[in-house]
Amino acid sequence: MKVAHLAIITPGRCGLYETTHELVTGLRVLGVDSRLVDPGSNQMYPNGYPHETERGVPVADMDWALGADILVSHSGYDGTPVSKTNQPVIYVAHGRPYNSFMTEVEGGAPIYSHQYSKNKDDRIKAVVTFWPQHVDLHRVMFPDKPIELVQAPVDLNEWTDGPARYKFNGKGGDINVVCTDSWRQDFGPYMQLNVFALWARDNPGAKLHLYAAHGNLRGYSAIIQRIKDDGNMGEVLGWIKGLKEIYRSADLLLTENNIDTRTVRESMACGCPVMRVAKTTDFASALSQTREWTRAQAESRFDSMITAVQFKRTLDKV
Repeated sequence: MKVAHLAIITPGRCGLYETTHELVTGLRVLGVDSRLVDPGSNQMYPNGYPHETERGVPVADMDWALGADILVSHSGYDGTPVSKTNQPVIYVAHGRPYNSFMTEVEGGAPIYSHQYSKNKDDRIKAVVTFWPQHVDLHRVMFPDKPIELVQAPVDLNEWTDGPARYKFNGKGGDINVVCTDSWRQDFGPYMQLNVFALWARDNPGAKLHLYAAHGNLRGYSAIIQRIKDDGNMGEVLGWIKGLKEIYRSADLLLTENNIDTRTVRESMACGCPVMRVAKTTDFASALSQTREWTRAQAESRFDSMITAVQFKRTLDKV
């Protein structure tokens, strides 16, 4: 079986791509001839991805995709040669539906309109989501397609616990709490900041470090300054490399996500416990979770080979 996975190749820059790479890697272990096909140029590679493999996964051209048995759409294929073929397609819905909805509402990419149109596309034989919380939302937009649930993966070899070497550029504390969620249309770190601010006043030496912050802080400057005035603010940085070192050195990750986003999966795989502030504000219980226990949870919940086995069942149905 030849399966072309259409995804914009952006190593280390995009959670969607990293999840795709993990899935393709697992499928190849299972004997499925899965290959990456970049459907268009991007800022990293304006002339297309220049190599034949990407961390062990073959990168094929559009001619190979034209001869594939199944297409898997991760980043879309409109405007490419395969948009005019009759090959069956599996549509992978990577994003959070409400964020996708708000992106279009605020004048961004028309993702919901795209999904509305794709429900009419007879080529699409299944829609895949990685989160049970999103199944019903996709059923709304794809009433004529089967919605397949596959567990969210993480590369447990890449994201693994290790020595605490990161020093937070001299801004660390006795307890280092991090927030690395992308600030998107559906939510930002507002609740994480508030919850930490109150707790830290009673816990001297605690520091909060914010990553993936927008350059203009999108109106968060006042609350960040308040935490600074309290003496509890650590690093505030934008997009960075080296999150593995941060997770290995942090004591806790804060998130408002109820789903297992890349942030959650990568943090847990590095042994850094996660506290979901939408469910609890119990820092003591969260901090009592050992790195070994957290890593074991990641191994049982995010094993990419299990993801590949579940996805192959969808391929076999098609």
